[in-house]
Amino acid sequence: MTTFVLVHGAWTGAHVWRRLRPLLARRGHAVLAPTLTGLGDRGHLADDGVDLETHVAEVAELLDRTDLHHVALVAHSYGGAVATVVADRRPYRIAHLVYVDALVPRDGESVNDLRRTPAPEGWIMPPGVGADRARAGRMLTLARLAPQPPRTFSQPARLTRPTEAHAFHRTYVRPLDRHPSPGYDRAAARARTQPGWSSYELAGGHDPMLTNPDGLADVLLAIVAGREQP
Repeated sequence: MTTFVLVHGAWTGAHVWRRLRPLLARRGHAVLAPTLTGLGDRGHLADDGVDLETHVAEVAELLDRTDLHHVALVAHSYGGAVATVVADRRPYRIAHLVYVDALVPRDGESVNDLRRTPAPEGWIMPPGVGADRARAGRMLTLARLAPQPPRTFSQPARLTRPTEAHAFHRTYVRPLDRHPSPGYDRAAARARTQPGWSSYELAGGHDPMLTNPDGLADVLLAIVAGREQP
């Protein structure tokens, strides 16, 4: 049995994994999916002090509090920045680090450094939503989204070693139907060309946990079983 720890992306919460979780649990695996402070059902905790380190500390503390080992740490989108730092600080708890169309920062890089267009100053709205928090509030609530605390995107990731220097397995899952985006394209290319990585391709767009949960579950199960691309 593997314990999967699922780290969601920007603006959303643990609910994005709702279609994937039972598919993994049915196969006998444990699944934990924390909601990061200031997002999802913890949006009421948002303030200007929430930063990347806040989210890193929360996931690391979850691993410590439950004394988890041989974890499959799975990250989507912005969650890749969180998971990269967590895995650097708790490598002895990680067996598999899996990026699902996620950002993979190097030491000193922020999410803003990796985005196609850096976020404007202030609270960051999802694509297609205006910058006015008050006017956007109803729309975001209906979509189960929340404004992203600005320092989660601007604070650099601090790593003690390159991700490739750790002993855990590293895998990048690239959806086939996503639009080009330099930060994500670079991460996928890194996984294809650097030693110590595996790469998978998956039908669907940027959010396969919602649009292709069965396919994503098959990939994750293959990864932890040590199988090739399903």
